Amino acid sequence: MRLLTLLPALLLSAALPAAADALQCGEYRSTDGGMALVFESSTTGYRALDGQERAPLRIDRSAGDLHLVFLDDGASTAISVAADGAHINDGMNNFELHRPQACQRAPAPGACLGQPALCIARLADAPPQQAQRACEEGVGAGCSALLRHFLAAPAAAAGQQDAPLPAAQRTTLQRLCLHQRGGRFCTEVAEQQLIALEPALAVQALQVVCDAGRVSACERTAPLRGLGADLRLVPLQKVPCGRYQADADVIDFGAGTQARLHEGAVHLQQNGETLVLRQLGNGDLLGMDTQTGYQRYRPLPNARCRAALGHDH
Repeated sequence: MRLLTLLPALLLSAALPAAADALQCGEYRSTDGGMALVFESSTTGYRALDGQERAPLRIDRSAGDLHLVFLDDGASTAISVAADGAHINDGMNNFELHRPQACQRAPAPGACLGQPALCIARLADAPPQQAQRACEEGVGAGCSALLRHFLAAPAAAAGQQDAPLPAAQRTTLQRLCLHQRGGRFCTEVAEQQLIALEPALAVQALQVVCDAGRVSACERTAPLRGLGADLRLVPLQKVPCGRYQADADVIDFGAGTQARLHEGAVHLQQNGETLVLRQLGNGDLLGMDTQTGYQRYRPLPNARCRAALGHDH
């Protein structure tokens, strides 16, 4: 009787590896249709969400279970696969095989991608050289780990919170962004380039995110792409006056706005927020803070020019 009781559990346990092997190449769609998991080979694939870039992943079988390891953010998700290979579950969503396809040849595993879950877990304590090697292998989490090393360096830690990284480090980050084409990492690189007052490099990095499919990145770069040589910053010599309009915002420097100059930028108070704008080569203004970032403000013609309240600083 004891053997008969254990038999179903033993049979289920024996079936787990077979179910894992039943995972097919092709596109699995969530039941609500908003998410897709695409497996290109026995070890590689990506997650697709509407309006966002693809999130590359690796299939990790090293622990005996089946895990999807997302290379950009380092997250790991266990999945279960039905015996017929047509249905999978990640603990939150059910997916059904929508479009099977022939498997591509699996790439040769590199030093990190051979055991992606273990590699990414070790990145938290990895030295910068190891993080950069993982990054160059295509692990976006390694790229982000390298950036964290740069930001935590004594020279950066001793300065201001928004102090720019050294040019050599930013050059390395920009090169890795353009080579790896990682959306999450390139967004971080763009932020560092904007802090360093390099809008052309920031837009170049953010364009990678746009090309990868993130709609919001395309919306940010679109007003700036046609500026050419004017996509550079010129220190303001006085507080602007008149009205400036971006795609979804208008700033009136004469409507009781509290504005001041600081280090070539105009700082103004609006609705309890401090907005920071700098002048582009053609005289337009570029938003530099979290609220106005990447917005291009153009002077409105025939606007009545009244000096803003406040003082140069």
